[in-house]
Amino acid sequence: MNSQSMEEFLLALCKDAEQIRKHASYFALSKDKQQNEFEVVHLFNEELKNRGAKYFDSIAARDSGKDPPDCEAIGNDGERIGIEVTELVDEDSITSAIDGKMIDQSLPKPSEVIEKVSAMIRRKDCAKVKDGPYDLYILIIYCDDPKFLAFKIHNKLLNARFGPTNLIEHAYFFQSYNPWKKCCPYYELRLE
Repeated sequence: MNSQSMEEFLLALCKDAEQIRKHASYFALSKDKQQNEFEVVHLFNEELKNRGAKYFDSIAARDSGKDPPDCEAIGNDGERIGIEVTELVDEDSITSAIDGKMIDQSLPKPSEVIEKVSAMIRRKDCAKVKDGPYDLYILIIYCDDPKFLAFKIHNKLLNARFGPTNLIEHAYFFQSYNPWKKCCPYYELRLE
């Protein structure tokens, strides 16, 4: 590689690095929302396989304007699965990171987080599904925000009950990589 092409490569790399979100960026490596959602589903599927759970085949992202769901797949038993994806993140922290300001490190009350997750589930459960029906409809709530991964909040969230739901049959809380567990942990949320 000559010096000019190396310089162009490094400038492009720096430009790409500037595009990466500065807060809770584990699942946000692209500006393309559809690509990120597809990658979340793909990574979630890998974790299912690693745990010996039922996983998906033929995962496909749905084109813009053709969602919900964000992705669809075929299950191990041949069932058609609709997969909706959403992120639990503190918007104020993202704004602070973009503006180069300090991020407020105070933890929200567990009840506030449970209500936020409950609202996400309700919103996604009311979706007007396109190209349905699906044999199974699931929601993946992914999170890399330290505020929501703190043990005290995380524990309350996983013990909470959500719903009832009409469309969503299973909802999962999917975390960014945990070096102590050497995986991206996921937990099924309790739906009524």
